[in-house]
Parts: sequence; C-alpha cells; structure tokens
Amino acid sequence: MTENYEIKNPTNFVAGTVGAPGDRIFYLQAHDDNLVLTLKVEKGQVQSLASHLAGVLEDSGDPVSVVPVNEMLEPPNAVWTVGGLAIGLSEEPERIVVVAQELPDDEESEPSQAHVHISLGQAKAFVDHALFLVEYGRDFGRQNGHKPIGE
Repeated sequence: MTENYEIKNPTNFVAGTVGAPGDRIFYLQAHDDNLVLTLKVEKGQVQSLASHLAGVLEDSGDPVSVVPVNEMLEPPNAVWTVGGLAIGLSEEPERIVVVAQELPDDEESEPSQAHVHISLGQAKAFVDHALFLVEYGRDFGRQNGHKPIGE
C-alpha cells in the first residue's frame, strides 16, 4: 500500500540514531502539529542529504540563521525505509523540499513518497546536526568541534 506524506511547515526536521557507534540505525524525522513522520535511512544518505543542503545554502549567498532543532522523538517507529532522496526548491520563497522515496518491497507496488518543505534555517540546522551525527560515530566528531544539540 502506498503511503504518501506532505509536511508543508514542519516544526522540526532532524536526523537521529538508535544504537551504539558502529551499530547504529539512522532515521529522518519531520513533524508538524498533527504528524510525526519517521523514515529509516542509511548513514550515507544522511551525509549526502546534508552535503547537498549545504551546497544549496552556499549557493543562496545569503547568511542563514540556524533555527532551534529538537532531538528525534523516540522510539522511532519508521513508516518505511528510504530508497532515494532528492531536494528541490519550493514554490514558496526560501524553502527547500526534501523528497524521500520508499525502498519498495516488491517491483509491482508504487513506492511511497514524502515531501518535507523546510526553511533555509531548518536546512542549516539539519546540516550542522547531521554532520555531527555522522562524525560522532567515528569518535572524532567532538575533536572536530562539533557539539550535540543543546551544548
């Protein structure tokens, strides 16, 4: 069954993990007032998404203020596993659309999709936190000056 989601004004957009470094499961989570959407992803997908968002922010040329971000809500009950991620510019000014497509269980079903419309500030906060998560598992994140949310 195809489960599509669209979150136009998320109150939070974050990457999170469960488990010890080297044995972690990565998630993307977006929520608004009515919905908490959690998707299971690979570490490389989080790193790639952060890298591409950083490129969009750099291309914008304008200084971007980081908005507050909250840790992932737990337990993370993922609705599906992400097979592909993409980003695009929203019709709304200064918004980015993160598009996640499900890794289908079989070739006959249409993969589900999620569209999350984030602000440039949310994109910057995501980049900073996601890069910390990826590096933290390598035990040198703190040595490179990254701090967890709230520190």
